[in-house]
Amino acid sequence: MSSHYSVPIIVGIIILFILIFGLPRKKSTRKPNIEGIENPEVVKAFEKITNFLPFKILRKKVIVRIDKLNPTGRLFDVGCGSGNLIVEISERLPHLELIGMDISAEILDQAKLRADEKQKKIEFKEGSVEKLPFADKSVDFIVSTFSLHHWINPQKAFQEIYRVLKKEGVALIFDFRRDSRKFFYGFFTFVTKVVVPKSLKEINEPLGSMQSSYTLKEVDNLLSKISIANYTISPALAWMYIQIKK
Repeated sequence: MSSHYSVPIIVGIIILFILIFGLPRKKSTRKPNIEGIENPEVVKAFEKITNFLPFKILRKKVIVRIDKLNPTGRLFDVGCGSGNLIVEISERLPHLELIGMDISAEILDQAKLRADEKQKKIEFKEGSVEKLPFADKSVDFIVSTFSLHHWINPQKAFQEIYRVLKKEGVALIFDFRRDSRKFFYGFFTFVTKVVVPKSLKEINEPLGSMQSSYTLKEVDNLLSKISIANYTISPALAWMYIQIKK
């Protein structure tokens, strides 16, 4: 690469770095957002954006983290959506018994179709995280991505997750953090207003998900109020990992 092009590229990278890390973190009140996932047009739109490169990268990051935790036995994906994550888990960790659950029957149809197309043996259930369809101490590993901010009663949901985990079981919850830097709010605003399909614009997504997510402190307060002692909250740029061990 000639110096004629390398200098502008380097300057551009520096500017981007400053924008991402130099802008302050957003301080705002949480705004619960209705997902509208029962709408077939919304389901199609969500399916489209989950295949955007940023979401693919984030899924890979989650799977790498799951792999490092060396899960065995039964893995349960809470809020599995259209099945992108759980199908990719089946490809990387084929020894696991996999179950995906979502509150939306419409989006579960997409998940079942994806699993069938990949010839993956995955069980799917319709249900709510506040009332998990499992007996006490019956699940080895629980994962949830981009779902926490939609939970109506997160305290009860965390209690349910802890209830069904086996002894030494692990739960990994991945979600946005509302106290992200202002750069990400600008990016999500642009995506919501310009990039995504009309049906998502009408429900203010994906910006609404960021605005309805929690801060690290809020999650810590939630978990400290219930009988979960062994947990860690790991912050990242615009998201966080919550790891619970029973």
